Amino acid sequence: MPKYILPHTIPQEDRRLTLMSCILDPCTFFRLEQTGIGEGWKCLEVGAGNGSVSHWLCDKVGNSGQVVSADIETNFLESLDLPNLEVRKLDIVKEEVDDSAYDLVFARALLHHLPARFEVVTKLAGAVKPGGFLLLVEPDIHPALCADSPAWRGFWDGFLGWADMKGVDYFIGRKVPTKLRELGFDDVQSHGETIIYNGNSDAAEYYRLFIEEVGSQFVEAGSVTQNQIEEVTALLKNPNFWAMNFCFVATFGRKPGT
Repeated sequence: MPKYILPHTIPQEDRRLTLMSCILDPCTFFRLEQTGIGEGWKCLEVGAGNGSVSHWLCDKVGNSGQVVSADIETNFLESLDLPNLEVRKLDIVKEEVDDSAYDLVFARALLHHLPARFEVVTKLAGAVKPGGFLLLVEPDIHPALCADSPAWRGFWDGFLGWADMKGVDYFIGRKVPTKLRELGFDDVQSHGETIIYNGNSDAAEYYRLFIEEVGSQFVEAGSVTQNQIEEVTALLKNPNFWAMNFCFVATFGRKPGT
């Protein structure tokens, strides 16, 4: 697997993941509810991060259900102490999922980092039992590129140039529904959701930490200048600055069968 651009060893990564959960969990939980998840389900989350979704899944499936929470780095997951949770170290690019009997397979903000993203979708689909669901949540950066602020818009333009060099696809969200249909899933639904946030909010803090952690890479690559970094960092601290977040596209489908 290519080196993850935001490994869990980065300082403040726990805080960044917590903020990401605050931003994305409400919509994610709503879409998970649409699958009909309930008592006794067997679920797999791949790329589970800090485990906020896995924790929610454990509550929904109850003591008669099971949740497998998998990631290439499990240090944040190992603090979860739930009787129906199994934490598993898994490199989904190099390894196979060793079971194909899950009622629900879920992944969020995973595929866009992976050059072999559609091969991974095929693996995840194979882990779903007949009649089960696959739910994937991935970004589509388009709303952020429509920013009113020229500085903020220019930063994201440069960021996309850097992402292309890294093999990261920030438009992957819109491509997932077609792949699920190609894999034979029925009742495919796809919903794009975003928020509008202001400076000095949780969402702004998320992006400030993101820029703090990897902004030097943008500058070294020549995609963004240090002046741009300083300008957008100031915007993120200004409560009068408002911007639209990435769109996160939640796509799910049901595997044919009983």
